[in-house]
Order: sequence, then C-alpha cells, then structure tokens
Amino acid sequence: MTLFSRRRYLQGAFATTVLASLAQGRSTLAKPQSGTPAAFSPWQLGLGEDPARLLQETQTDPAVKALMQAWSPQFLTAWLNSFDHQRGDLSFWRHWHQDRRLSQWFEQGYGLQVITWEDDRQLPTGDYHLSRQYLEDLEEIATYIRQANPHQRPTYWTLATEFSYWRLPADTYNASTAPYYQTLMANLLRARQVIRRQLPQAWVALSWGGWIVTFDDPTQRQGQSMIPPFADTMAQMDGIAFQSMRPFLTGEHNPQLNRPDLGNPAQILKCCQVFSQYHSSLMVSHYEPSIKENHPHGGRADIVTHDFLRMMQPDWLQAVRRLGLDKFSLMHYGLLKGDVHFSQTAAQTLQLLTR
Repeated sequence: MTLFSRRRYLQGAFATTVLASLAQGRSTLAKPQSGTPAAFSPWQLGLGEDPARLLQETQTDPAVKALMQAWSPQFLTAWLNSFDHQRGDLSFWRHWHQDRRLSQWFEQGYGLQVITWEDDRQLPTGDYHLSRQYLEDLEEIATYIRQANPHQRPTYWTLATEFSYWRLPADTYNASTAPYYQTLMANLLRARQVIRRQLPQAWVALSWGGWIVTFDDPTQRQGQSMIPPFADTMAQMDGIAFQSMRPFLTGEHNPQLNRPDLGNPAQILKCCQVFSQYHSSLMVSHYEPSIKENHPHGGRADIVTHDFLRMMQPDWLQAVRRLGLDKFSLMHYGLLKGDVHFSQTAAQTLQLLTR
C-alpha cells in the first residue's frame, strides 16, 4: 500500500468510526470545549446544481437516493447563468414553472438557492449583471417561486458568484475596475429590491470567490484589500456568501502556486474570519473540489472526505459557527455517489454534527 493510498484508507476508516460512534450516541466530536457556547443555529444544507435531475435520479438510482439520505439537504440549488452576456438562460426555469416542478419541490419541504453567474472563460466579463435584463430575469424567477411557494419555505439568492474575477486585473479594485464594480453593486442592490418585492423573506447576498481572502496586496488593492470598498453594499444585503472549490488536499502541492495548498477548510475559516467583520450571516454558496478543466463533473472524492474530516473537528466547527456560518451547499453530488473514498460517509457525519 502506498503512502497516498494508506492516507485515503485511514481517512475513510476514521469517517466510518466517527459515524458509528454517532449512531450509538457516543460521539464526542460535537461536544463543545469548556468555555465555548453550547448552542448554535443548525446548519441549513443544500445540494445540487440541477434540482430536477437530482430528484429524478433519487427515484431511479439507489446510489443517488443513498447520498440524498446521507446529506439530507433542506434546500436545493439551481443556477441562473448567462453565456452571451446579454441575458440569462431561463429555459429550464420556465420549464420547471410550467410543469409545476417548483411547486413539487416546495411541497416536498425543500427550500431553494438561486445562484447567478456569468461566463468567465474570456475576460473581462460581467456585462449581464449590470443590465436591466438581469433584473427582469430575476423578477421572472422570483415570480415563479412566489407562486410555487405559498408556505414561504426559505429561499437564498447568491448573486454574481465569483464576481471579483470578472475584470482585468482580476481580484483588484483600482481606478480601472472601480467604475465597473460601483455600477455592479448598485445593480445588485436593485436586484435585492426586485427579489424582496416578490419574496419579502428571501435571503439575498453577494457571492465571492473564496480565494479572495487567501492573499493580499494593499498597494495594488488586490485580494483582501479589494473587499473594503464593498462594505456598504454587503451591509445592505441579508448576509455574505462565498464559494470554496480548491482542487487539492490541505498541504498537497499546488503547482500553480508552487507551494502546499491551503485547502478548503482553511479557506472557509479564513472567509468567515474576514467576512464576519461585515455581516453576521454567512453562507458557503457552492462547495466542490473542482478540477476546472473537467468542470462541471470533474472533481476528487478523496478531497471531500479529507475536507469534511477537518471540518467536523470541534475547533474548526465551533469557530466558523461562532463567526456566523450556518448555510452550506454542495455543488455536484456525483462526488458523494457510491461512497467513493468514503465521501458519502464523511458527508453524513458532518451533517449530523451540524444539526
């Protein structure tokens, strides 16, 4: 057995042991250390990027049914994407509305997260999120949801995800990028008004790329130094969201950075430390150890297990909860399917600890 395969085996064995202890009521992982608050709000957990396919496969594929039971999400996640930078793809939203899919999901007890994103394969990008069309598209979706959701189950709207990357230079707030970002922030505040007119209880937030907290260049206003100009906008939102999609184990060599990788758990904790200075309600809008070249279905299940084992440790879990993190959504559920590298077992353990 190689060192790497032994590491994977031990991760899985530990996750299985923890889950068994939980089932027998003997787990100590969830017990707070002395001097720390004993009560936190339960996490709201989300799953997927295509609710229709997810729920259909839950009915037809035992492996998908098993992972749904393991993660036990309270809300589903769907996307509003723009590829032409002029309008969003509403085709499937309209189909879900016409076929009463949205109504069925809410009737089954699920909430819904709506993430908005713009194609960033060529930079600069982001014009759609400045447009009146963006507001009209959001209003159409919000109207569908209002009609489908008479019991007002929770909805989360995470807007312009990864927006800090959209201009050149990326992740920078300077004289050349400031006009774009000022216009974007004004339109996102209008977007919140549009959503809240239809759904007064909706939770609406900007969605940062989590990497923004992992570096800082004050002289160029890059990384963490890009964040303060958005303080006023974030304060007018219902919370702050961020993604975490690092494709490496903690400490694994990252060839792009030419150093050991920070890993998703440390990035999420750092996001909570930074963004809790601006708002008390935080969300991981989409988590996945994603390999960009193979996205959306390329990722590493071993990283899920590794990450969740770190996240279920008392120090980490209590720290992020104390800072305001109480919403967490997995992106593509395929990494849990079949319990490869014990990823499903680790996911089930984490969700039990955050209830």
